[in-house]
Amino acid sequence: MHPFRANSLLRKLFCTLLFTTLLTAATSINTQAHGSMPQLEETSSSGKFQLVVKVSPHAAYQTEATFVDKKLQRELEDGGIGTPFVAPLPPDTTLSFDKKGVQQRYGVTPNGEVVDLSAGLTLNISSTAQETLRSQVQVVRARHYGEILPWEEASEVLPKYSKFTIVDVESGLSFEGQRRAGSHHADVQPLTKSDSATLKTIYGGAWSWDRKAVLVKLNGRTLAGSMHGMPHGGDGIPGNDFNGHFCIHFLGSVTHGSRSVDPAHQVMVHRAAGLLTEYISKLSPWALIDVWISAANQGDLQLLQVTTGQEQALHVRSMRRLSKLPERDVSQLLQLDTAVNVSATPVRASAVVNRRVLFHLERASLNERWYIRSAVIQ
Repeated sequence: MHPFRANSLLRKLFCTLLFTTLLTAATSINTQAHGSMPQLEETSSSGKFQLVVKVSPHAAYQTEATFVDKKLQRELEDGGIGTPFVAPLPPDTTLSFDKKGVQQRYGVTPNGEVVDLSAGLTLNISSTAQETLRSQVQVVRARHYGEILPWEEASEVLPKYSKFTIVDVESGLSFEGQRRAGSHHADVQPLTKSDSATLKTIYGGAWSWDRKAVLVKLNGRTLAGSMHGMPHGGDGIPGNDFNGHFCIHFLGSVTHGSRSVDPAHQVMVHRAAGLLTEYISKLSPWALIDVWISAANQGDLQLLQVTTGQEQALHVRSMRRLSKLPERDVSQLLQLDTAVNVSATPVRASAVVNRRVLFHLERASLNERWYIRSAVIQ
């Protein structure tokens, strides 16, 4: 054979072999990609759950945890609808998982009850599944919330001149502070200009007496507390842009002036401990009214809802109680009507006016909690 023709045939043979090799490789790659698809679909529905804890639905601060339980997912997918969920607030913990590419999201109570949030109904699951969820929820809630310690114990954990981190449970913003004084609660200073600026940001850019639930972190411990954001009194850290101190209350803390427990601070302490609903459910009608007034004053819709059992609208910008609460024995009553004098600033006004609020409270039985069913501002 002529040398030139032989070389041409060799080149054609080489190109054919190369094309066949590339085609086989491409087919192999394509087969592997398609072969992995069923495995990915199976993984997406393999019982992986995410738990998220937030103090309120709109809170930025949250704690997350994941776990895998295929049996639990089958139960949730097959479980029927149970009884109506009648608690005053939705659960602070949500449970999410993937069902055939569609994200499922439920509420979970501390007892492990699963709630369809859109329908307001519980799901029927076995006692074993409920116990599994209860255990998982307890762990993540313990990481999210703070210890609720009496002031005497909290004072020892946070001795004078100790430095610690303060976290707002709504915004998630945190700053460093130092206890400077305080015998009945902690008198605290932000450490630096930056810390003072963060505290001011938490309050929307203006110093305020409003109470906020906070976590106080020191030496591996996290305590549930309540702060306000108003510089007052003496003592200061030079150069921190904070003229005075602010206060942090703990369980049973009292004010330095009146030596009395501040109801609004105590509500926030329990909120920071994840015990808001339990705390409110044990209050007398008079204490419940004080919480309602504090909620109206601070524009706190969640607090209004937990006192009334219904979503509420606000019609005032501020409110303070003027008269003493006319407490009397209500142990045998299922309904109560009472009036309280307040000073208030209406929504579309700037002047403070004195008003009278007529409260109607009810409870279903002598063993159940009180609810404010109406509050009419005259």
